[in-house]
Amino acid sequence: MNVGMRVERGAALLATLYANAHSKNGGYKISDFATYHDEPTMSLEQAMEQWA
Repeated sequence: MNVGMRVERGAALLATLYANAHSKNGGYKISDFATYHDEPTMSLEQAMEQWA
């Protein structure tokens, strides 16, 4: 990884921690702040739980 990507990921991680600490509902993920990061794929079981 290049240095710029690591710096951006660190800043996104700090933003995620701050947002989750200061929001009522929380639930922010690093992919919300670092849009180039793909969200982890969910398993079939997780998808079925979410859809039910």
